[in-house]
Amino acid sequence: MEETEGGAAPEEATLSGTPNAAPAADAGAYGQPTVMVGPKSSLPKIMGILMMIYGVVMGLLSVLGLLVVGTTIDEIASVGIEVNSIFMWIQALVAVVVYFVIAYAGNQVRNYQRSGVMMGLYAISTQLAVSLIGTVLFADAMAEMAGDSALGAAAGGIGAFFQVFCAAICGLLVALPILASADSLED
Repeated sequence: MEETEGGAAPEEATLSGTPNAAPAADAGAYGQPTVMVGPKSSLPKIMGILMMIYGVVMGLLSVLGLLVVGTTIDEIASVGIEVNSIFMWIQALVAVVVYFVIAYAGNQVRNYQRSGVMMGLYAISTQLAVSLIGTVLFADAMAEMAGDSALGAAAGGIGAFFQVFCAAICGLLVALPILASADSLED
């Protein structure tokens, strides 16, 4: 070895040793395994947008229906059929409120909030309850129109069945974000 001016050995430019091929097998801070979180499901966004479109369109149509309730009551009375006019006003008003609540609930579902799904289900069940009460109240009018009380009762029963069936389908569609991707919804 050659000595330099100060009597020290010259430094080498290369590293010596064996490089470590794999990092140490630690599991992160405090020994916890890493958790990989996948992207959120897009189903709540899609269903929320569909709920908003449905709620706004049907809400506007129900506003138009609310505007013609008085004319409808007059036409039914001119034929000679007695109906509960107060309930017809209440039913039309409830329809307006329910559809706009569904539109608002759709906005919440689009923002991944679980409360939007519950609000939509409550609105659908409210609409079903009001419709079933209307079927019971108008069963006599249906019997009078049919001319036979048995036929009117059958028409009322068929109407009630279809109302329950349609409410069940709507409820299933509204509950789809919770059923399919509950982990992506927030409370």
